[in-house]
Amino acid sequence: MGESNHMKKINQFLEEKMKYIGSLESVLDIGGGTRFTKWLKKYKHYFNDDSYKTFDFDASTNPDFVGDIHNIDLEDNYFEAIICSSVLEHVEDPIQAVKEMYRILKPKGVLFCYIPSIYPYHVKKGHYRDYWRFFDDTVDLLFKDFKDKEVLKFGGYFKALSFFFPFQHKFRFILNPVAEFLDKVFKTNSRTTTAGYYIFVKK
Repeated sequence: MGESNHMKKINQFLEEKMKYIGSLESVLDIGGGTRFTKWLKKYKHYFNDDSYKTFDFDASTNPDFVGDIHNIDLEDNYFEAIICSSVLEHVEDPIQAVKEMYRILKPKGVLFCYIPSIYPYHVKKGHYRDYWRFFDDTVDLLFKDFKDKEVLKFGGYFKALSFFFPFQHKFRFILNPVAEFLDKVFKTNSRTTTAGYYIFVKK
């Protein structure tokens, strides 16, 4: 079936935003674990290692800064950009976490965030728990103090359902095109139900 138009749009969005963020002089990756893990590794070539820093409460990931996202021990207006991917569902107070990220961003600084919506429970025992899921109204609430907000949903109804398929991580090569085809046929991408949100906002 090939890559759907929806996924092409998401990949173009990621490419564009990571290229822009990578060009900035101070970038903080919050809660991403070790440097350039998972999906971010694909865009490592856009970043200068000296300008890219990591922040995590788990010292075993060897972050540049160890701390609590609810009370970040950094000055106001400190970074030009923040990346916070698949983190807010694991923190006790996501509203406070976003307020802290807003505080340490420089004026006109940008935040790139991914948060899940309809998605399975996932934890790493001894490292983090799983507290929250988010919806359109939550996105509006969490990022209400930011401007120039861009939001892309990660698929529609069938994409969200595909993550509940047993051993789904082993069958993504089948599940992805089928779910994306069904979302297109039934036009579910324009509805509320989604697997998650890609968010890009400016202070």
